Amino acid sequence: MVGKLSRENVQEWLRGQRAAAQAIEAERAEFLRGLTSEESLRIYLSLPRAGEIGEWDPAEPSPVLTAMRRTLARSARLKRRRP
Repeated sequence: MVGKLSRENVQEWLRGQRAAAQAIEAERAEFLRGLTSEESLRIYLSLPRAGEIGEWDPAEPSPVLTAMRRTLARSARLKRRRP
């Protein structure tokens, strides 16, 4: 049986979600700033067009969950490096 969510747990989860979103946005901006015009064009041209995107296979890990796990692992590594 699943217990009730506590207010503190939900607030902690929300703080974690916000921190993850900020980390993802900062990494995205840093990545994009480092691209040359040629790299940007190559990435843009490689993007799937509308209608070409296949459906997500539920047997595979969720791409969103995978990205979140990567971000959280990266955040933990950065925290360990800080004095």
